[in-house]
Amino acid sequence: MTINTGYKQASHKYERLREIAREAAKENLSSLYSDSSNIMLTDIDSSALKAVPMWLGMTCSRPRAEWSWEEASKIYRKKYPKRFELAIWYKNELCGLSYGRPSFASTRIRIELIEGAPRIGNPLGPKRVVPITIINATAYAGILGAKELRIMNPANALIGYYESLDFIYVNSTGAKNCPDYLYKILK
Repeated sequence: MTINTGYKQASHKYERLREIAREAAKENLSSLYSDSSNIMLTDIDSSALKAVPMWLGMTCSRPRAEWSWEEASKIYRKKYPKRFELAIWYKNELCGLSYGRPSFASTRIRIELIEGAPRIGNPLGPKRVVPITIINATAYAGILGAKELRIMNPANALIGYYESLDFIYVNSTGAKNCPDYLYKILK
């Protein structure tokens, strides 16, 4: 077996696990939101990547991401077959993207980035993009056997919001490989 074949097998296996996590998350959404039938969860696929530039045309401030989602997605896909990734749609409109990865031993999941479409025109708004992401990441963590969920490098303005969702903030030690993060122990 070549390295490429092994990667393809691992990639296929974890894509199926992410799909199962999205299905489980979707079931949870039906008990939380009366309009859950309009919410669709996918990987960050070509349709999602094509929809991101439309965020820039919305009449409010530019999304926070100062990089190309297309480039970030390529790197993440190549480097991390076990990755967490999620595109959140409402009807046919892209409302949020997120990605992260499990630790080496899959004991925790790190959400590296959660980004929602600008508030104007986002039918889910930030108050639903983040919880939907957390529900999906928690489902994926459960499948992998992870016991902790982390949100890495949170924006200062969002720390209180994440704490209201039962995350605990940990300040950076200042070392390059020890950034600020929030965590939640999963049951």
